[in-house]
Amino acid sequence: MAATKNILALWSFNWLTLAKSKPPYLLLPSTGWDDFYNTGRGYIQSRFRAKDMIYAEAEYRFGIAGNGLLGGVVFGNVQSFSKNLATQLAVLAPGFGAGLRVKLNKFSNTNLCIDYGFGTNGSRGVFLNLGEVF
Repeated sequence: MAATKNILALWSFNWLTLAKSKPPYLLLPSTGWDDFYNTGRGYIQSRFRAKDMIYAEAEYRFGIAGNGLLGGVVFGNVQSFSKNLATQLAVLAPGFGAGLRVKLNKFSNTNLCIDYGFGTNGSRGVFLNLGEVF
């Protein structure tokens, strides 16, 4: 029996500030402002910004072509931000979508990621990445 190459991947990105601290506005956590600009697929970069951010995402990766050249993913995420730059988390923004993975290098497992994501209030878009999203 061959081993499956399907993967359930989970990640979380959390950014909390101290109660009395007042970081500059442009240093506050925001959608898509992690190191690789991957949080919040389904929303434009900086759609949400606040003093505190909690983010979680799940992605199911599966093969389409038997040789590993083409794969697919389905994903869902949720992000919560404090309301009006206060300390209480209030905004809850879910996102979901699907995508294709095209293998560029089988030795380093480098993929071209092409995802289409949806968010609330009609938010949607195409998200590209080199390597896996996480």
